[in-house]
Amino acid sequence: MREIEFDIKWWLKWYWPYIFKLYEIEGHYGTRQSGKTHQIARKLIYHSFQEEQFNVIHCRKEYNKIEGSTFKILKDIVTTYFPNDFTIIKDHFQIINKHTGNWFRGLGMDKEENAKSVEGANIAWLNESNQFTIDDYDYLGTTIRGKQGVKVSMILDWNPQSVQHWIKAESDKFNLNPKCVLFKSTFWDNYLIDRNQLHEKLLTIKERDENLYNVWALGEWGVEDPQMNFFRDFSRSKHIKEVEAFTNTYYLTFDLNYDPSCLLIQRDNHRLYVLEEFHTKGQGLPELLSIVKERFKLNAINVIVNGDSSGNHSRNITDSRTSYQIIQNVLGLSMNNFHVQKANPTHVASRILSNIVLRTKDFKIHPRCTQLINDVENMQVDNRGSLDPWKKENPLTGHLGDALRYHIFYEDYDLSNVNLN
Repeated sequence: MREIEFDIKWWLKWYWPYIFKLYEIEGHYGTRQSGKTHQIARKLIYHSFQEEQFNVIHCRKEYNKIEGSTFKILKDIVTTYFPNDFTIIKDHFQIINKHTGNWFRGLGMDKEENAKSVEGANIAWLNESNQFTIDDYDYLGTTIRGKQGVKVSMILDWNPQSVQHWIKAESDKFNLNPKCVLFKSTFWDNYLIDRNQLHEKLLTIKERDENLYNVWALGEWGVEDPQMNFFRDFSRSKHIKEVEAFTNTYYLTFDLNYDPSCLLIQRDNHRLYVLEEFHTKGQGLPELLSIVKERFKLNAINVIVNGDSSGNHSRNITDSRTSYQIIQNVLGLSMNNFHVQKANPTHVASRILSNIVLRTKDFKIHPRCTQLINDVENMQVDNRGSLDPWKKENPLTGHLGDALRYHIFYEDYDLSNVNLN
């Protein structure tokens, strides 16, 4: 095997203590641009050159996020520093060390073929692990394995948001176990960037939201509203206003229950206006769509559809079409008009992002959207950040609130990875 020397300076100095040792669980949290994701990737590549089994699943909550995140980072590193030492295969986002046979394989927790991807892996890297559920975490922790004497390790990285998130309670246990490690890093630890310039930009956030500044600039856990409102930053005086359409493009976002709910939204980079709501008990999806189409003269040129993942399945015994196929047919759309997640966002993740939008955008709900306003003011999460107990007690409400959070999670997802460059 080709001898390769690794200079410790290949890593940022703060990561030096964690390069060579494998922990049962290695947790890294803090601010964005601390460099933690790249340090982990370099560690994994280093260990892939060692003789022992080191097969890695690089995981994201959503499979379609892998190519532009973990796979890109790993691929960029090996093509830059080790152009002749790895085989790169797009299928399953695989990277294979030619000398040892150790491999990397992508895994999205929203894909049904999880078991096949995990098979043979003894290392799991959970990138942006705050997007995962506790069930995802437990599944991976109990599934990765190695032969006798082979070490098994989980490496997690995340940016803290909510002190109520399951990962806060779980990671607090890491420091109690000598086989685990937990480390906090901030952008101040990354001497390869202009830290002062970045901090100047973060200070502008502090002026309007000190809690958000503490999370993004200091890497601290966000403090929760004790009332546990899902849309905790909603304010009637700030967010309810008689707004008008300002563009020809409309977003229809759906919660596709047996009585479907729909919101009509317009947006640009700075504004998000909810103009109309549609939800009538006993009204089917084709009837709802006919009303919307007639009132707003919708067509394939000016409509984008958001909604929940259940719309990809048929719920009608006499009609095998899925809800989204019905929407496509009635409105004359192509699949390019659909911006729909393959799996619904977790309540914790969508709550965080929804409130970022409420704080940072010109967000308005027209006062005629009375059912949505009721949802936004009353939806509650429990201590684990789940809406399920509230929904069980309030089965007839919350559907328009769900439609709103599905729209935000797709269209404003970049705000959860704020670009401060």
